[in-house]
Amino acid sequence: MGNLANLPGNGKTFLLIDGAKVNGLSQVIYREIETPHCEALYRGTELADLLEISPWLVEAGMNSSLALKCFEEWQHQGAAIAFQADCDFEELTGHLRGLLMARLVTGDEVVFRFYDPEIARHLLKQDSMGEDTRRLMGPCSLFAIQDRRTGEWEHFYNDQPSGERQTEVFNIREEHLVAMERSAEQTALRKLELHTSNYFPHLLQQPDANEQDWGVVSVLVDAAKARGLYSTRDIALYINTIGWLGHQAFEDSDVQSLWKENSAAPGKAIARIAEFAEKKSTEGLVHG
Repeated sequence: MGNLANLPGNGKTFLLIDGAKVNGLSQVIYREIETPHCEALYRGTELADLLEISPWLVEAGMNSSLALKCFEEWQHQGAAIAFQADCDFEELTGHLRGLLMARLVTGDEVVFRFYDPEIARHLLKQDSMGEDTRRLMGPCSLFAIQDRRTGEWEHFYNDQPSGERQTEVFNIREEHLVAMERSAEQTALRKLELHTSNYFPHLLQQPDANEQDWGVVSVLVDAAKARGLYSTRDIALYINTIGWLGHQAFEDSDVQSLWKENSAAPGKAIARIAEFAEKKSTEGLVHG
C-alpha cells in the first residue's frame, strides 16, 4: 500500500467514509472487517431516514483491507478521510454527529457535508490552525486527505485537540460558502480529468514527455464555458467532441451548423454535436 501505511501523527486511526459515494457501504465494512468498531453517523439523529447514504466512522488502521479499498480501489471517488485521535470511539462519534447540521447566515439549518474530503480540505485550508479548524477537528490531532487524481496526501493538524462537547451548531459564514464552492469546482474538475484520462488519453499527451498534461482539461473547461456550457455533463460532452474530432472540431461546417441550429439551448446543441462527432469519428475509423 506504499505510503498509506504510515501517518505522521500519533493516536488511534479512524476512517470516515461517505456513504453517498459507496453503494452498500455497511455491507462492505462488515465484509472487510470481521468485527468492526463502526457506526453510521446518521443513526439516531434527525437524518436517520437517510441511513443508506450516511457517512460511517470506522476504527481501522491504514494497513487494513478497508483502508486499501478507500484509498486505492475508491481513490477516484474521493470517498474517505483518515483521522488520528487519542480518544475513545464514542467521544469521536459524538463530536462528528454534532457537525451533521450547520446554520447558514440566514438562520436556516442545513446538512453539512464536512465529511466530503474536498469540502474538508478547502474548509481547513481556509482556516489553517484557526478556531474553525479546532471546531471541525475536535478531539482529532490529524486529518489526512487524499487527492482523488494523484493519490497524494495532504495533512492537517490540530494543535489543541479537545474532547469538550460542543452544544452550538457550526455556523457557515460567507468564507465557508466560498470554500465549499471551490471544493465543488475542484471535484467537478477532477471528474472531468478522469473522464478525459479514461476515454481520450491522447488529449493529455505531451510531445516528447511521459507525463500527462492535466492543464489541458482546465483549458477545455474554459473553452466550454465560453460557449455557455457550465454543467459537468455539458462540459464532458464538449471534451468528447474535441476528443473525437480534434481541437479544430468547431471549425467543421457540420458542427457549426448544428451549433447554430441549437444556439439558444447550448446543452441541447452540444449533445447533438457530440453524437455527430462520435458517429463521424467511428465512421472514420471503420472506413479509414
